[in-house]
Amino acid sequence: MYGRSAEKNFIIKLISEHKSAGGVTVLPIVGIGGIGKTALAQLVYNDPAVENQFDHKIWIWVSNNFDEVRLTREMLDFVSQETHGGLCNLAKLQEILKGNIKSKRILLILDDVWDDKNDCQWNQLLAPFKSDNANNNLILMTTRKPSVAKRRGTAEPIKLGALEKDDFWLLFKAHAFGDENYEEQESLSGIGQKIAHKLKGNPLAAQTAGALLIEHLTVEHWTNGLKNEDWKSLHLSSGIMSSLKFCYDELPFHLQQCFSYCSIFPYGYQFPAEELVYMWISHGFVKLDDSSASLKDTGWYYLTDLVNLGFFEQVISSVRQTSYSISGLMHEFARVVSRRECATIDGIYCNEILPTVHHLSILTDSIYS
Repeated sequence: MYGRSAEKNFIIKLISEHKSAGGVTVLPIVGIGGIGKTALAQLVYNDPAVENQFDHKIWIWVSNNFDEVRLTREMLDFVSQETHGGLCNLAKLQEILKGNIKSKRILLILDDVWDDKNDCQWNQLLAPFKSDNANNNLILMTTRKPSVAKRRGTAEPIKLGALEKDDFWLLFKAHAFGDENYEEQESLSGIGQKIAHKLKGNPLAAQTAGALLIEHLTVEHWTNGLKNEDWKSLHLSSGIMSSLKFCYDELPFHLQQCFSYCSIFPYGYQFPAEELVYMWISHGFVKLDDSSASLKDTGWYYLTDLVNLGFFEQVISSVRQTSYSISGLMHEFARVVSRRECATIDGIYCNEILPTVHHLSILTDSIYS
């Protein structure tokens, strides 16, 4: 794994030193799809130093279908020699699980957690790990949603962002050339650096782009990839864009509109919160519901939802103004899903403008740079 040593070492140190008064620590790893949350959890899970710290290790894929009966049964498969496939009584399953982990230290990985609403189900699922006999258990939870990390975590979340440039280049070479130590042709190196820059440090994007580039290690093939951004052609079927599209499809339509509209602004643009809300209102994206909230208040609720779901990030907080931005590949994704409604002319460069486009932005900085 590339560029996550600091996060891995932090978790291992926490495992060795931290003692939880409640018998269990819930440590969230949060970040957008494809950023490496599961890979980091696997790195910790398989580390020999971690192996010696726990009596049992459990790995559960949760997904957006939060079924505490299924999850408890799968946990039992890791700690019990018996099978419980036919047992559907949650209370009985939890009783058996509690008996199997009594007085033992457990590492539980909950991968891909989505639910941040059902507190009762969540507390019931984790009850066996919080019992009087709990022995400083650790739950490592991966999620795309900051709201899940905030609601479920008991420790400050680990927020995974883009890989550093040098680490990402090694990862990119591993996928595009098949070897991180490959002595690439000078002509391909320059093109590869430009392609890597477009991928915004996202590991899954490097994997997706690399799968296309490695087919032909020629200047012509790579130049076409740079020009046409063919890695995006996989956006609805596989790879990084598919991962982000899954999150996007879960949004209600009004939030999809608000998010995709922001694709017309440059990468890294910082939206003053109030200005952004007023733009949404002016375009008719903000709809009043049955409550007494005003359009402005409703727009603020929309923005809060998009931040909690990981589509926007707060970048500046001051007494007078709070600003937000769309970070990394999320901005590229916004352009993909909005291409029928929004288009951008970036200096002298312009992708196809469809006849259905309603919003057009013209960026002039690149003309003079």
